[in-house]
Amino acid sequence: MIYTMLTALSGISAAQNITVRAGATQLLYDRRYYPAIYGEGVAPIVPTLGMKIGWRDYSDSPYAFICNHPEYGIAFQMDCLGDATAIEGPGVGNIYCLYGYFDRPLLKTNRLSLGYSAGFGLGCCFSKLYDPVSNPKNLIFSTPVNSRIRFGLEAQYRFSKRGYTGLGFYFNHSSNGDVNYPNRGYNGYELALLLGLKEPESERAIPERRDDCFKRHFQFDIQASAGVVSNEDYFYYCEETLGGGDNMHYPKFAFQADCLYKYCHTHATGLGFDLSVTTFCEQIAEYDGRDDIYDPVSVGLSIIHEMCYRDLTLTMGVGRYIHHNDGIARWQKVYQIVHFRYHFPDLADTFVGLTLKAHKFMNAESVQLCIGKRF
Repeated sequence: MIYTMLTALSGISAAQNITVRAGATQLLYDRRYYPAIYGEGVAPIVPTLGMKIGWRDYSDSPYAFICNHPEYGIAFQMDCLGDATAIEGPGVGNIYCLYGYFDRPLLKTNRLSLGYSAGFGLGCCFSKLYDPVSNPKNLIFSTPVNSRIRFGLEAQYRFSKRGYTGLGFYFNHSSNGDVNYPNRGYNGYELALLLGLKEPESERAIPERRDDCFKRHFQFDIQASAGVVSNEDYFYYCEETLGGGDNMHYPKFAFQADCLYKYCHTHATGLGFDLSVTTFCEQIAEYDGRDDIYDPVSVGLSIIHEMCYRDLTLTMGVGRYIHHNDGIARWQKVYQIVHFRYHFPDLADTFVGLTLKAHKFMNAESVQLCIGKRF
């Protein structure tokens, strides 16, 4: 029945490939909030359902050949957290995700393939959100819309001309990037069974790879970014003294300058300089009770690596502060930074995108919109 439905859906849609997925996610235990929701030492396993609609890149672009003709498209997923019974209060509601994905095969034969899958988009939780009166134990989500990051490995076996099955193992993360508190976020490892339909390569006239005349070179990026964050100290100050947290929102700004060496079409590595401005240092000092004087400007240096596909780039970096005393993430010396950018080569190689900054490889500091230029 499922295979018949997939065949019908494939014929109606314009997509080359359609995949349905069913699995389970093991939430990563965090003693900061799970005991209050599910009990001491308990991190639930929740069912997941999803679908991907995608296309493979069969063009003569050098990117298509380098990445072994990857698949890209849109995906939907439901994480059924609402099925996990809470020991007190409503618990946490289901997460409904919509995201773009990029699947690249690393090893491939006529019937078998192994590769990775990456996705970024939105995760929406419309019920059982944090409420200081009706649901104070849910410190995971306080906003209905959050970012969604997904990365995993997929093994696939083609059992017919179009049909395939397989297994996927993924890491999922959802968070609002500290726009609103509480925001402990959702983290989990997912194991899923895959069943789908794919257009056979034999039905495609794949062009020969053309000479792209690539030359190694240095590239320079500058970007400015801005976002909105909440004052965590003020939220918990209100919770302790007034019986309920209160979010006060402030702008946060950053400037980034990178120098990278591009050694192939899809990869570049280099160094980054970043400067960020926290506009609410006085408010942090007012409510944290430490009598410290904070500096709104933080400066850091980072090692960064960029992966790109056509005009879309993903840059990840690990940095160390050379000056940091803004009151956020006290005593932290190391930070992580991620850029998602879309470039416009015909517009003086400008780009727009999103920037995520975090500490401890898990605690988001801010999510910002960015604009910049490549030289």
